[in-house]
Amino acid sequence: MMKPVQSDKARRRKDLHRAESYERGLRCERWAGWLMRAKGFDICKRRYKAKGGEIDLVCRQGDLLVFLEVKFRDRAEDALYSITARNQSRIVAAATDYIAHNEDETISTYRFDVIVFANRQGLVPFWQHIESAFEAC
Repeated sequence: MMKPVQSDKARRRKDLHRAESYERGLRCERWAGWLMRAKGFDICKRRYKAKGGEIDLVCRQGDLLVFLEVKFRDRAEDALYSITARNQSRIVAAATDYIAHNEDETISTYRFDVIVFANRQGLVPFWQHIESAFEAC
């Protein structure tokens, strides 16, 4: 059975939506970086990619290293629920790779945090920082 052919207009609309989502994701990652710096963290790495996973931000404060996942949805609850066990295992895999390739004896604590952003009236979306949102299994 043949698949229906997608119209050019529908394809352009889908491509535009994908581009807007990508840009919104980058903007939220920048905001998350500003928030973490305001809390006294240094940003060690943005968009760390490793085989099996990616970390949006790697942040450091003293002997603490935070692997931060950033999510945006229309509702904060939806953003939290979008971080599935599969997403968590990919983040943990990337964190393991990061630690292996960036050994630092001064780091004694690791944490997996999440910052969620959601739509709200005005220029700045609602945001929430969840420390120790999940643990490595």
